[in-house]
Amino acid sequence: MTMTRHTTLAASALALLIAAPAVADTAADLEHRVDELTARLAELENNRASGLSFGNGGTIDIYGYVKADFIQDLDADLGTTTFGLANLTPGFTEDENFQAHAFQSRLGVRGTAPSDFGDIGFQIEGDFFGDGGGGFRLRHANATLGNWLVGQSWSNFMQLNAFPTTLDFQGPAGLTFARQTQVRYTHDFAQNLSASFSVEDAVFDSSDPVVTAAVDWANDRFSLRGAVLYGTLDTGSNDVDAWGASIGGTAQLWDGGLISATYTRGEAIAPYFQFGGSGFYDDGGTNDAVETEGASLGITHAINDKWSLGTAYGYRRDDAGVATGTRSLETVHFTVNYAPVENVNVGLEYFTGERELFDGSTADADRIQASVQFNF
Repeated sequence: MTMTRHTTLAASALALLIAAPAVADTAADLEHRVDELTARLAELENNRASGLSFGNGGTIDIYGYVKADFIQDLDADLGTTTFGLANLTPGFTEDENFQAHAFQSRLGVRGTAPSDFGDIGFQIEGDFFGDGGGGFRLRHANATLGNWLVGQSWSNFMQLNAFPTTLDFQGPAGLTFARQTQVRYTHDFAQNLSASFSVEDAVFDSSDPVVTAAVDWANDRFSLRGAVLYGTLDTGSNDVDAWGASIGGTAQLWDGGLISATYTRGEAIAPYFQFGGSGFYDDGGTNDAVETEGASLGITHAINDKWSLGTAYGYRRDDAGVATGTRSLETVHFTVNYAPVENVNVGLEYFTGERELFDGSTADADRIQASVQFNF
């Protein structure tokens, strides 16, 4: 249908050019018509190359990947991701476990079109981690108009620019991670500087929205982001203030190398961290907010256009909790990636993690993961 439309438009434009001398009053008028024709044909060609077309110069792209994971737990079954580390109890019976799944496979549709108020865009994306694994799950569903975004997308509080790359979908402890329904406004300044503000649905139980603000700066080698968050958490018996502050950045210090780092601290924001948490505890009949801090560090090096190495460290600690609650989590990922051809990645990863409880006891686990991913 798109090819037929392009052909019809091109034919109409050619007829206009042929008829132009008969109706043009001046040579300047004819030149103007030729310029319009050239610009229109160039636009049609660009739309055909980039994907499906709609509306007045709009395009639609279908994207995603197919990813198969093969996992060998060496101590305990942690699940489809390493999330099980947060529930691992000291003295567990060690038992090796193998599993394979393709739940991370992803499918998305996005489009853009120009308008008098700025570009209009939309995005719908999902994967198959729903229903405990195998069910389609909504990740993103949002629309944009100029600098505004409405719908479900990454929380504005996240340090998405500084996420280390791991085969494990969970990723290192110490990172914040959330996709929330929101209204966000972004204002671009000069010199690669922008500020964004959002009103979001809270990750934790709350009758109030969460408000966030962030500042982003980047150039060809470095990026830096600072973000803050405020809301209220409903503990079931009372409300407590929830606040957080985070900073993250990346640096390309050598050819093929990338360093990423984040640090986050706040009260009652444990649910925003990888591996989750309640954000409060019962302190003798009064529910108080838990102060949580987390940090991550990632280093990757591209040996050449096919081979790359990476390591990611994560640490997260709560300041209070019951004896059997999680005081801290510490994780390390070591990854080797190989890209035999374009849009294909084969990876091997070793993971080790430790959970410390408030009674001082610990539990640790290791796993090996291999992945094959086809991007489209």
